[in-house]
Amino acid sequence: MTNPLTNESLIQELAALRSRVQELEQMEIALRQSEAQNRALLTAIPDLIMRISQDGIYRDFIEAKNIQLVVPFQNRIGKRVDDILPAPLAQQYREAIQKAVYTGLTQVFEYQLEIQGVSGEYEARVVASGSDEAILIVRDITERKQAEAALRSEQEKSERLLLNVLPRSIADQLKQNQGAIAHRFEEATILFADIVDFTKLAAHTPPTELVGLLNEIFSVFDHLAEQHGLEKIKTIGDAYMVVGGLPAPRPDHAAAIAEMALDMQQQINQFQVGESQPFSIRIGINTGPVVAGVIGLKKFIYDLWGDAVNVASRMESQGLTNSIQVTAATYDRLKDQYVLEERGPIQVKGKGEMTTYFLRGRKQIL
Repeated sequence: MTNPLTNESLIQELAALRSRVQELEQMEIALRQSEAQNRALLTAIPDLIMRISQDGIYRDFIEAKNIQLVVPFQNRIGKRVDDILPAPLAQQYREAIQKAVYTGLTQVFEYQLEIQGVSGEYEARVVASGSDEAILIVRDITERKQAEAALRSEQEKSERLLLNVLPRSIADQLKQNQGAIAHRFEEATILFADIVDFTKLAAHTPPTELVGLLNEIFSVFDHLAEQHGLEKIKTIGDAYMVVGGLPAPRPDHAAAIAEMALDMQQQINQFQVGESQPFSIRIGINTGPVVAGVIGLKKFIYDLWGDAVNVASRMESQGLTNSIQVTAATYDRLKDQYVLEERGPIQVKGKGEMTTYFLRGRKQIL
């Protein structure tokens, strides 16, 4: 019968076991580090290394990785690149080799090549080796190119979203400066449009149908704004605001707004309340100085401020159904090209008595 382990021997055994476990853990950590280093080295190693003479003859190959080849490397030795590669790529190879040999400078170029029905992208570095040959170091960069393309696609999506909110020039400024952006324009023409009786319609129309209808109408207005080179500012409920003459000043801003207003009147007729009654809109226009810019930290919007904006809003709210009411300032800029009818003096909230006009159409050119 064997004697049981004493407490002292048990402690020694446990200590030795613990030491062995720690040793194994350290070995495992070192192994992981070594594997990580090896993976990094393998990633850095070129996919293919070739020696090619100045006149384009394959002399030697070193395959660093498993890479698909147009022709197995053993079948290339002694042949010309023109016999193996597509003509444009073979010419690119030869030109890079000759330039590297003549100048001593490393040549780098990228190319696409289809191998066994699979298109890939590659980077070639050409380094002179002696006076009559060069070393070509080729890497498969397909994954990198795909990642770059995906990143560009996401950047383009973000850019499009930003440009749907802000004019390009303002978006560019905002990227460089997160502070408030404001510019004064001595003259711009502002248009407000409002769908008549839309509030009553909203009371008995399902929300999704209502939003869908507004989206259709305002999408048509957006196309008109783009067509006439105008800047949509915002929608407020069933009201639509657009401006001409900023952020890029233009001398014909009043005429461009007039053209849009007349087109809006025409386009709104294609939308109906129920089965037969067409929508009606009121439009108000004013011309004058404004301040335009972006303020705040969230939910950026390019907006306008100034008395000219307030008056344009009053022209809409105190206008008549299916009419385009303009101020005297706008009338002065349109009277030679458009038919305008004087409404006479009206009381405008916050401004007192003002003489206004209705824009009826374009003058006939004889």
